[in-house]
Amino acid sequence: MSNFWADKTWTEIQAMKPAVALLPVGSTEAHGPHLPLSTDSIISTEMARRAADELETQNIRTVVLPCLDYVITDFSRDFPGTISIRKQTFLAMLSDIADNLSDNSMDVLCIVNSHLEPDHLAAIREFAQSCTRISVLFPDKTQKPWGSLLTEEFKRGACHAGAYETSLLLNVRADLVRDSRNSLPENNVNLAKSMGEGVKSFREAGAEQAYFGNPAAASKEEGEQTYSILSRMIVETVLQHLRR
Repeated sequence: MSNFWADKTWTEIQAMKPAVALLPVGSTEAHGPHLPLSTDSIISTEMARRAADELETQNIRTVVLPCLDYVITDFSRDFPGTISIRKQTFLAMLSDIADNLSDNSMDVLCIVNSHLEPDHLAAIREFAQSCTRISVLFPDKTQKPWGSLLTEEFKRGACHAGAYETSLLLNVRADLVRDSRNSLPENNVNLAKSMGEGVKSFREAGAEQAYFGNPAAASKEEGEQTYSILSRMIVETVLQHLRR
C-alpha cells in the first residue's frame, strides 16, 4: 500500500498511527530550458518515497506528506515561471504543518529538501531548531558526510539543472526531460561559491538560461546511484534520532 499521506483516507491514517512524517520540500523555479519548474519537488518526493519504503521494512510507520512546492527562491525570480514566497510565509507554513501533525499525535517530522538557495536552507534550519511541538529532523546534503558522497558536479557546486539534477529526473520522469539538454554547452560556474561571494541571481552568476553544470552528461544510472545515497541519508537520520 502507498505510503503517501494524501492517498489514504482519514480512517486509514487513524488506524496506521504513523510515527514519522516525511515532508518533501521542492520549489517552483527555472531549471534551464530542459527541465520542468517542478524539478526539485519531483526529486524530493522520490527521495521521500524511497526512504519511507526502507523505514517501513524496519517496522517504522512512515508517511510521505504532500510536497511543499512554494518556497524562497529569489535567485531565479527574473525567469518566467518561478514563484517565490516570503521567508515569513514559508516559516508559517512549516509551523502550521508541524502543529497539525502534533495534533495528530505524530512524533517526528523529517524535512526532505532538494532546493539549495542559502536563504531557504537557513529558514529550514531556523525552523528545525525553534520548533517545540514536534521533533524536526533536517537531513542536509550540503553538510558532511553526505555532500562528499555525491557526484563530482555536485561537489564542484555547479549542479543546478546540470548532470546531477538531470540524471535524477531521467531516472523517474524521463518524459519531462527535454531533448534540448543534449545540445546545451557545459556551464561550469561554481554556483555555491558565487552565492557565498554575494551574487544574488542566476543571471548575475553567469547562467543566462538558468542552469549550471553539464546536462548533456546526465544518465539514468547516475540518477539511481544518487537516489540511493540521498534516501540512505534520510533513513540514517531518522534511525539515529529514534535510537536516542
